[in-house]
Amino acid sequence: MFYRAIFFIFVAFIFLPAYADLHKASIVSTVNAQNAAQMHNNLGTIYYKDKDFFAAIKEYRIAIAINPDSQTTAVYFNNLGKVYLLLGEIQKRNGLPLQGWDDFSIMAQISFEEAISKDCMKLEYYENLIKALELTGQIENKKQYYLSNRNKNPFNVIPAALILSKEGDIQYANMLLDDFVTENPDIIISNDLKKIIKRNVKEQKENI
Repeated sequence: MFYRAIFFIFVAFIFLPAYADLHKASIVSTVNAQNAAQMHNNLGTIYYKDKDFFAAIKEYRIAIAINPDSQTTAVYFNNLGKVYLLLGEIQKRNGLPLQGWDDFSIMAQISFEEAISKDCMKLEYYENLIKALELTGQIENKKQYYLSNRNKNPFNVIPAALILSKEGDIQYANMLLDDFVTENPDIIISNDLKKIIKRNVKEQKENI
């Protein structure tokens, strides 16, 4: 019994400090990864403002690869989507051939969908997604999908209502948004949705 106790003390003395260092190292590594991802995101934004779009894409994709699964990653996907959206608009405006893999509009759509999956509380992500859907020509199909699946995912109401608003179906859009806000009064995005409702009402009165 005495020797067993000595053995466990010896093991603790040797390995616990090493474990503590390993745990500390993993924390430092995580923090450094987040910082590195943010740095590449910032670089991407600089390139985007300088209209060096492919350099911006590269930096945003690096940021996502470094920090692929957090709420902050939604920012990176949204930024990436904005570059793809701009390039998609250029493609469409100039009638450039699209072959799926190089269709920037589709890549924008995917990026915004990823942003929403990481953080569903930002209205900007939904608004950007609608712009991408308009370019891809999938807006009607997606509207039906969102409406059909709003019970599975209540947040599907948001893009559905935004599409309905753009189509001029203000009454239906506001009904969906009203119901969502009533059921979710305390979440962040509800305040933005209230503004959409007021804007819709104002536009509806102006068109009468």
